[in-house]
Amino acid sequence: MKYLQKQQLLEQIIYATMWILILGTPLIGLLLDDEHPLEMSQIGKEITDTWLMVLPFFLLFIVHNYVLIPYLLLKKYYTRYVLSLIFVIGILFLYLPGCIQVFHPHPLFHQEQEFAVTDSMYEQMYPQVLPHTPPVVKEVPPVHPPFLLIHIIIAILLVGFNLTIRFFLKSLHDDEMLKELEHQHLESELKYLKYQLNPHFFMNTLNNIHALVDIDSEKAKKTIIELSKLMRYVLYEANKSQISLKYEIQFLENYIALMKLRYTEHLDIQTEFPLIVPHVQIPPLLFISLLENAFKHGVSYRESSYIHVRITLTDGLISFTCSNSKHTSSDDSHHGIGIDNIKKRLHLLFGNNYTFTITEDNASYKVLLIIPPLS
Repeated sequence: MKYLQKQQLLEQIIYATMWILILGTPLIGLLLDDEHPLEMSQIGKEITDTWLMVLPFFLLFIVHNYVLIPYLLLKKYYTRYVLSLIFVIGILFLYLPGCIQVFHPHPLFHQEQEFAVTDSMYEQMYPQVLPHTPPVVKEVPPVHPPFLLIHIIIAILLVGFNLTIRFFLKSLHDDEMLKELEHQHLESELKYLKYQLNPHFFMNTLNNIHALVDIDSEKAKKTIIELSKLMRYVLYEANKSQISLKYEIQFLENYIALMKLRYTEHLDIQTEFPLIVPHVQIPPLLFISLLENAFKHGVSYRESSYIHVRITLTDGLISFTCSNSKHTSSDDSHHGIGIDNIKKRLHLLFGNNYTFTITEDNASYKVLLIIPPLS
């Protein structure tokens, strides 16, 4: 909205500057004319004559810019627009000059009267030179300036200039609106991707808690506490566009603590997080998707498994590394929609200013993510 107001203000400034130059140029030219100085009354008369000559063009601009364009052209009434434009030009350049001439005679007609008075004065001063002849009464032709094709050409150029400025600014406005829509779309997409923490995780965790209530009530209580911490973070902290790295690491630790309660002792989990976390901001729920994939596809209930997670800060960049075991029976979904969504979100957040690599073989799977902190 602010951009639209600024654009409208810019458009009006352009038009005001144009007409100030057009109307002010004759005054500046007369005031700076040292070779043929004029009195103030003559200057006023010359300026008035010039402004009256410009008046049809000014009225054409007003009608075209504030009536014909918004109410006909922009609403795609092209035939009505063309016919209305021809009608307005005809009225302003065929009928209006005659009306102006009635109240303010054309300068050429003034010159003709002054020439006749000069002859009469010469005849009175030197009667012996010129023979006395009776005055000749001449019929004065209809008083209106001749219709000039050049006026129509200038009017068409004025209309073209008006359309150029209007559609140029309109294209800028459309581009800005398109960018705004794209931004809103990206925001919606980011929210969608951000909240794609596997919903089955909560369902499975609740089922495990239900089973633990009768088997190990103390373990069930711990599981509920850890789950509540995760849910509190997802519900309240993850709504923000960026979060402190410290809180994200705490979320990962809570998630890993919950997973340790869920899986058997055959799982080796190792974490390496900074002891002192600097005050940097990152997008929320960015690392958890990679960690969740590791638990989902790298853990086997029948074979020994491992998950190693590491976060480091080097040269102002945040590096997240997650490696896990890979089993022949595990579902090869690392290349599925989960990783695709992670890559898409990274591109929306950082453009090309990030590093995301995947290294895998028959027994291991490793992801490396390097991102800059958010400003």
